[in-house]
Amino acid sequence: MKGPKSLLVRAVVVAAAASVAVVGLAAAPANAADLGTLTLTPTQGLTTTNPALSALTSAACPANYGTNAGLKIGKVGSGDYRNLARVGDAANYDQAAFTLDANRSMVSAYGGTALSNGDYEIAVLCTGESTGDHPDLFRTVITVTGENWKVKGGAEPAVPTTTTLAAAPASPQVAGTPVTLTATVAPAAATGSVTFNRGATAIGTAPVVNGTATLSVNNLPVGAFSLSATYTPDSAAYLASTSANLAYTITAPAGSITKEQTITGDIAPGQFSLNVAGTTVALTGGSVGGQATGNLNKATVVDLRGTNAGWNLVGQVSDFTGATSTIPGTNLGWTPSSVKVSGSGAVVTGTNATGLGSPSTLCKSNVGSSAGTFECGAGLTLVIPDNVAPGAYSATLTLTLA
Repeated sequence: MKGPKSLLVRAVVVAAAASVAVVGLAAAPANAADLGTLTLTPTQGLTTTNPALSALTSAACPANYGTNAGLKIGKVGSGDYRNLARVGDAANYDQAAFTLDANRSMVSAYGGTALSNGDYEIAVLCTGESTGDHPDLFRTVITVTGENWKVKGGAEPAVPTTTTLAAAPASPQVAGTPVTLTATVAPAAATGSVTFNRGATAIGTAPVVNGTATLSVNNLPVGAFSLSATYTPDSAAYLASTSANLAYTITAPAGSITKEQTITGDIAPGQFSLNVAGTTVALTGGSVGGQATGNLNKATVVDLRGTNAGWNLVGQVSDFTGATSTIPGTNLGWTPSSVKVSGSGAVVTGTNATGLGSPSTLCKSNVGSSAGTFECGAGLTLVIPDNVAPGAYSATLTLTLA
């Protein structure tokens, strides 16, 4: 028997769109008494939040139980499960690990009734068209306390803080007068540092000791401005906080003469671009009835428009064509990853997708926090049907930035 052919992926970048090509074949896991666990995003929150969460399974559904998958919640030991989402019908849940997204809150799942305190299971049920519901579940336990929930055994939620700012002596003061800024952080047990700001300019940093941080300055400029203080924790136990603005005025010394000049400048928007590190991806390990894997070429998004308008990088693949057979594009899935390289914004990694025949988000940045440079990638898995002819296959995966 001839060895399996390597699988190819091509990519082309035009303006803010990138195209890539791919090929390959995956076997479903054998049935097990315990189907596995779920990775929840987020790991804690409010029972009233809608949607409640996303759940990633640790494996595929058992063979022949992949027609539908349901995301549910139930009190541990009760056997009473309520739907957190409409039943998924992608029909290939027995091919690879997958993610289900809730479309309601936990409270909504219980008809608007608040959940009682205790342990609950977030579970995924696998169902086959001819086999029915699988007797076992993917599940992870959460603990509900009041309106809060968190993964059982997970870290305690970070404690919120407040920061207040005072200045002595009080405004106004003559230029050159020493001014002491005092930031009070609550709770007093919070540790870390406080950065003091004049407008958008940092003027100094001081450690938090017994709930306070102080900074003395004698070089505040003549004019009216605002002062503020930002607390940065030194551990995950506390959340950051910023004080309200404190108006302050510095006047010129008596007898001095001042003249003002207005400085203006025109700032043009920067680039908004998408670049891809390569033009081909070779999937390997593919055989009829199996799967082929590889890695998407790294995509780099630059957003220097100055608008913080947000962006979304979406991918979709065509069908894989060979000499005599075709593999549907829906058989290609990915596991995205992303990282911020620089800038003030933040990047959000897309969810795992089991079928890229339809558009799926690789990564995105939300409105208000999209400025900077970001890198996005993905591991690729192509599920190869057991009835296709061996040989070389190719498809085009297109990345679109908008």
